[in-house]
Amino acid sequence: MPGIPFAKMSGVGNDFIIVDNRAGILHGMDLSEFARRVCTRRMSLGGDQVMVIELPTSGGDFSMRTINVDGTEVNMCGNASRCVARYAYLRGIAGEKMTIDTLGGPVYAWVTGEQVRVKLQLTSQVAMDQTLFVGGEPYVVHTVQVSGTPHAVLYMADAASASGDAIRCLGAAIRHHADFPQGINVNFVQVMDGHTLCQRTFERGVEGETLACGTGAVASTAISALRGQVDSPVLLHVLGGELGVSFERQGDGLGELLLSGGARFVAEGVLHPEAWSWPRPGLVARPTSGSAATP
Repeated sequence: MPGIPFAKMSGVGNDFIIVDNRAGILHGMDLSEFARRVCTRRMSLGGDQVMVIELPTSGGDFSMRTINVDGTEVNMCGNASRCVARYAYLRGIAGEKMTIDTLGGPVYAWVTGEQVRVKLQLTSQVAMDQTLFVGGEPYVVHTVQVSGTPHAVLYMADAASASGDAIRCLGAAIRHHADFPQGINVNFVQVMDGHTLCQRTFERGVEGETLACGTGAVASTAISALRGQVDSPVLLHVLGGELGVSFERQGDGLGELLLSGGARFVAEGVLHPEAWSWPRPGLVARPTSGSAATP
């Protein structure tokens, strides 16, 4: 089996393996298993998601599929769309301004050097002030979908300095809460001032804290704006750097939402077949004392 050309890109700490499949080089492969294996760090290339570029499906310049490290395919990823947009522009797949078809609807992107802006949209009603009980303690969350991706926003006064264990424990509990049977991404937000937020995110599919989340940045900004806590433009400090979100107000709601930030290349090459065909690791049990097994 031949190798598969790839690019590795980083969008403010989210890292993605990008494969151009317009010519069908992944034909016949189990993409779920492929993503699980090549995204496994230390055993393979490693990444948060595999992004597959395919022919357009709804009139865009091309389509983008988003497959998580756990093998689930999701509607889209905000930071990934920025990386894919820059990749597509530099590879001549699209111009500086492009439309990307995704399962979450069209994503409009503009590439300016290493900076990429994408236009995202709220695809559900914002649900404010939901009280969840986790371990017997009440937590107030606010939820919304951004381009089909579900997010919960929880305000935390010390989000910037909270321990990773605290983010993972509470994030996992809310992500798996019975009120969210399909799972949800969880954003912990600290309001710094009227134009600045600090955000930490526990992502479903990755099942851990990531260094950035683009759709989460839009969700956090939108909910904070609707609560009267911030106004456009908003700078978000995330573990991987900074993201920007700008928006327009339309009456009591929000109009155009633009996510911006850096998108840079890390590596390019060819994935060897052994990158996705390695045996699953596991411990081999040793016979206990007095067992009938022979050495």
